[in-house]
Amino acid sequence: MAVRTVSIVRTTAESPINLFFFLISGILSEICIIVLYTINQIRNCKGGKNMRNKKIGIIICMMLLITNLSVSASIEEELTQSDYLIDEIEEILLIIDPCIVPDNGGGTADLPADCPYESSEDPFYIINGLPPDTTIELDPIFDDFYNIVRTPGGPLGGEILEFDATLGLVVTGTGDLTGFNRILSVPVSFEINTAPRTPGDPVQSFISEIFQLEGELFGDPDFCMFRIKAGSDYGLPSPGQFILTKMLSGNFNIDSFFDITYQIEFQGCPASPLEDYMGTTVNTTRLQQGIEFLNDPPSAPTIDGPTTGKPGNSYPYTFTSIDPDGDDVSYFIRWGDGEETDWTTFQASGPPGYIESHSWDTQGTYIIQAKAKDIYGAESDWGTLTVTMPRNKVIITPFLIWLQRHPNMFPLLQLLLYRFGLQ
Repeated sequence: MAVRTVSIVRTTAESPINLFFFLISGILSEICIIVLYTINQIRNCKGGKNMRNKKIGIIICMMLLITNLSVSASIEEELTQSDYLIDEIEEILLIIDPCIVPDNGGGTADLPADCPYESSEDPFYIINGLPPDTTIELDPIFDDFYNIVRTPGGPLGGEILEFDATLGLVVTGTGDLTGFNRILSVPVSFEINTAPRTPGDPVQSFISEIFQLEGELFGDPDFCMFRIKAGSDYGLPSPGQFILTKMLSGNFNIDSFFDITYQIEFQGCPASPLEDYMGTTVNTTRLQQGIEFLNDPPSAPTIDGPTTGKPGNSYPYTFTSIDPDGDDVSYFIRWGDGEETDWTTFQASGPPGYIESHSWDTQGTYIIQAKAKDIYGAESDWGTLTVTMPRNKVIITPFLIWLQRHPNMFPLLQLLLYRFGLQ
């Protein structure tokens, strides 16, 4: 999940809690001074003969100071917890939304998906051409894709995507430009190359790159010139990736990013806060569209069937795995005698499971191992079952013992069987 945390910088004077703390601290200190002064005056009036009042005053001041320190510790702890909660709230607000799009009828999704690209790490920056310790931060959102042209092929062998978009920028000045805040809307054009994908696959992962990104702002009262560029065509490499995951609904979850290297040229306008400022900044950040598809693996298969048997006999075994997301599962089986069953066709998880029979040719102890995977390739742990094939027992009867002791009787026995039609 893509989350960008905003740092909170708060000075003492800006904190209401700190102001309250200093107010309480000052009041307690003033009370202590007044008590000591009053006690001293009383002692002087009595010619220094009554020291008990002075001791009482000192004790009162010590109690006030201890109270002061306790209030300080309590308020500082509250302030720390408050800052933590604010950090958590801001992280939640900056979570990038999922991007879900329909199947285009060909077992894949049309790109670019109709979801914004946002910075999941740092914003864009303007640094060069500004005073020391001064920056302009620009939080980007690329949205509203239109004039889309998709052409098969391209340098990566997949598709060439050409389209226009709107770059929204939330502008915040720092340092000498603290208090400079704007919202800009810049028209931009893209050309993106993608690698091939396999329509119909439940997970389609392929690399991509921004070949060209360019945009320019006109008629702004603060930026007399504002140009942005990115892409390998400008010597600003911006590689990326797409992961399209088929969901049970039939739609696709889109998880896409570009590690963009961008260049921003600007010049401030007269009579604006940016007057006399101009420069070119090159920097990098990550643009994210959608989030990773969250998929849990199926459970380790349970194996049900006979645990003992005779060599050469075939016995049925049932393999059952449950997928927490309800996805279909496939099974891979090792029978313990060197034979394996490769991944089976996908079927519903849970009962009745997958049934297959197997036989072992020789006596011994064998461990059946099985694991499952879902349609997205997430594999389970191994499930096991131990099976023992004992030796075939030889049945010795008294008649066989007698026959062993009188071997000459065996031909006569054969003749009798023949005469009676039993052989």
